Amino acid sequence: MKKLQNFHSHNWNLNQRTYILPFDKNRLLVHLKHLTKPYGEKPKRKKDYERYRFTGKIEKNTFRLSRTVLEPNNFLSIAEGKIESTSKGCFIQVEYKVFTFTRILIWFWGLLGVSMTLYFSFYKINALYAILIGIFTLAHTAVCILSIRRQKKILEGIFDEVFNSYNDFLN
Repeated sequence: MKKLQNFHSHNWNLNQRTYILPFDKNRLLVHLKHLTKPYGEKPKRKKDYERYRFTGKIEKNTFRLSRTVLEPNNFLSIAEGKIESTSKGCFIQVEYKVFTFTRILIWFWGLLGVSMTLYFSFYKINALYAILIGIFTLAHTAVCILSIRRQKKILEGIFDEVFNSYNDFLN
């Protein structure tokens, strides 16, 4: 497997990865479908969850996958990918995102915290409240960002593991 950085765009996107694999695109799609639990499908037993590495949707040239988890997790990363055939294998471009609702909540609580900090700083002057709310807002935002980065790193690791499993592709 060969990883490439995407230097050709003007906005160097740290949430994007490119893979060049020596496998046929169709073989890769079959392998990914085998590891993916479709949206809405509820496995009957806990062992059935262990079979799936991903939850999502795979189409002809694209996929939208997240890590399969037993409990809900708002900070899960979503991998949106495009697969293209090449003469010696396939080319995969993966972009990592978070749920829209998660982004909305982070922005909402961040703006609410900044507004309350400004309120207690200039209108209802209370330095202690302003400082505490400001610190809480910064801490909340930092924890959210770190949680999102941690989940992205876990998902990247699963992709690396799946794409490096040559024996699975050869069978």
